[in-house]
Amino acid sequence: MNVLIRADASHAIGSGHIARCLTLATVLRNSGAQVSFACRLLPGHLLDRLAAQGWRTYGLPAAYAETSDAGQNIEAALPWQVDIAALQQLLPVDERFDWIIVDHYGLDHQWQTAARQWGLKIAAIDDLANRRHAADLLLDQNFSGTPEAYDPWTTPACRCLLGPRFAMIRDEFKRPPVPIRAQAKRILVNFGGFDAAGETWKAMLALVDFHELEIDFVAGTGNPKGASMQAMASTRPTWRFQAHTEHFAELMAQADLFIGAGGGTSWERAALGLPTVCIAVAANQRANAEALATIGAHLYLGPSEDVSVGALRDAIGVLLTNQGIRQSFAERSRQLVDGQGARRVAAALEGEFLQMRLATVADARLLFDGRNAEAVRQWSVQAQPIGWDVHLAWLAATLNNAQRLLLIAEASDRPVGVLRYDLAGGRAEVSVYLLYGRFGLGWGRALLLKGEQFVRAHWPQLHTIDAQVLPANKASICLFQEAGYVQADCRFERALRDHSDD
Repeated sequence: MNVLIRADASHAIGSGHIARCLTLATVLRNSGAQVSFACRLLPGHLLDRLAAQGWRTYGLPAAYAETSDAGQNIEAALPWQVDIAALQQLLPVDERFDWIIVDHYGLDHQWQTAARQWGLKIAAIDDLANRRHAADLLLDQNFSGTPEAYDPWTTPACRCLLGPRFAMIRDEFKRPPVPIRAQAKRILVNFGGFDAAGETWKAMLALVDFHELEIDFVAGTGNPKGASMQAMASTRPTWRFQAHTEHFAELMAQADLFIGAGGGTSWERAALGLPTVCIAVAANQRANAEALATIGAHLYLGPSEDVSVGALRDAIGVLLTNQGIRQSFAERSRQLVDGQGARRVAAALEGEFLQMRLATVADARLLFDGRNAEAVRQWSVQAQPIGWDVHLAWLAATLNNAQRLLLIAEASDRPVGVLRYDLAGGRAEVSVYLLYGRFGLGWGRALLLKGEQFVRAHWPQLHTIDAQVLPANKASICLFQEAGYVQADCRFERALRDHSDD
């Protein structure tokens, strides 16, 4: 799979868009995809860092004549025609992508439509729900993202992945929760990769009288107060100051309290259950920060311009000794994020290109191990393990049965799951299971869709597909409902349209 990511970073925009796209890109690359980044050469663009990590990069112009602010306003619309033209100058003439992913508030449906000259599919990453999209898939990983918010801005054909279940955090944040001690003794302060608002300096001023605390400040590479903060930290033996770190997860795991912004780091903190004092440093962070505060996942003080040094100092003082509040923050936030979000998004992207093939005798061991996995057996009508000889006899009979199709779904890296269809007249019953490592990531939906396409071509007379699901198998019930099946008791069925309607 070939993927292009269009996102920008700068001292004004911040690094959050690149950070979350990089997390997704890493998952995709690990499964065999080739991923490229196209970014404008704004101050703090991060392209050099991406190239050093082995990503193919395209540097778009820093300034477009049609923009008055060099495109550094995070929500300002870019001249999409000029951006497309600039990209056209950089991409090889015959370059084609399976997915183009755009994570940019300044680009909307017009850019997405024009980008289809290079991309078979378009995915948009958004937080604002304030502009039209012409995408096949839309992701908003924030708690504030809802179907109602995006209904006016997307087409019915667009699949929406909404909420922190899809929060794209790096694997290093999938670790045991931080312990909630009676007295908080160590604090971590970070307001993003650049902190153009200078909130780290405000935090320093608020913390200056807490002499007993160990404090780590990660100030960001473009912090306007960097020199002043370095000087202040050098006079305090329990303060550690750095502009950037490659060990952010370790610092989080060692902290008792976090002071930071309401961007993508919200989900890293949530995954670790790290109690947080949150200050929004950009307008697009406010709705999510407020929503998390409403459910008791962190303490939100408001937008940066409304938060004084004194207010921050008071909030810190309250939380240091209040173990109950910090414990509540930790428990509620950890309920939102399990660390698998990037893999779910990757599965949605890769699922569009799943390949279905007929099973053969050579798949005997794959099918045997898959069917006997405990996670599969517990929801099967026949829950007992199947012996090898019985399995071989079943497989031989299945492969010789003209009324049965046994299919294996394969992604670019390895098989994903198995489907079996049993034909009776114009109806077929489907049975589906996923293979090891594929559970809980959303692959089932792609299997059913690709399987349906395969079986309709194989059996043109088919007019209905149904499935039997155990009443307690909530995950499978949701799967079939989302795939368009209609429930009757504990069975699901899907009526197929005539091929002439396609």
